Amino acid sequence: MYIDEPANAADQQPPPPLSVNGHAVALGTNVSAGQVSLDPATGDQLRKLLREQIDQVESWLERAGRLARPAPLGTNPVGDAMSSKFEARADGDQLSFMNVMTAYRTVLEQTHESVDTAIKNFVQVDDDHHGDMQKLSGS
Repeated sequence: MYIDEPANAADQQPPPPLSVNGHAVALGTNVSAGQVSLDPATGDQLRKLLREQIDQVESWLERAGRLARPAPLGTNPVGDAMSSKFEARADGDQLSFMNVMTAYRTVLEQTHESVDTAIKNFVQVDDDHHGDMQKLSGS
């Protein structure tokens, strides 16, 4: 066992989802149900930050793709073993850099879509309230 390797398989399990009062937080579900809305100005800032992070992850994935190849460490048992180990850590096993970053990019994209929907929810509620106010004022 090496320092960077987990002591047992339980250490390799992903962390549990975030929860509030024992209930998993499902942003996408709550946004789709109209329970979450977001001011357009704030939402635009958040979308911009998310887009920048998505672009950064894309850059990392592009560069990491070049690492997912056998390292030229010689044709001996140790060199072959180390080469395979490095290649698997870049892309190959469940916790490889490529797999983790791809999952992260997916979460960022889903969050970006949720922010879009939350902004639409805000605008819809604002328009509905504006219409109600117009009716009340007699205009």
